[in-house]
Amino acid sequence: MTSKPDLDNLFQEWNELNTNAQKFLGEFDFAKIKEIRAKQKIAEDSIYEILKENAPDDIKKILPDECGEMEVGYESEENRFYFVMFDPEEEDEEEAKLIAITINVSKNVNIIKDFKME
Repeated sequence: MTSKPDLDNLFQEWNELNTNAQKFLGEFDFAKIKEIRAKQKIAEDSIYEILKENAPDDIKKILPDECGEMEVGYESEENRFYFVMFDPEEEDEEEAKLIAITINVSKNVNIIKDFKME
């Protein structure tokens, strides 16, 4: 029986990789950035699977099968991970609105409507 990855460890791994990617971006080492992003993608996919397993039904029904091209982020202060996507309820609007689906280390999944990226 394999154990599931711990969210806190996944969050920390992703954040460390993100810090390293920023360092190599400053050095214009794009080969290293590509390598780091591949590792980040593995962590993102694992986090997303845990999010899907723990999301309430109203959130599950709007989630894509894979995190794919969604913007992601980690907020260390709140210790939660974000998956940002276009709000499916606002697709007809002239100006697209974003939502963020969040998960914290306690596996609480929430939605932030009209999300603003900073």
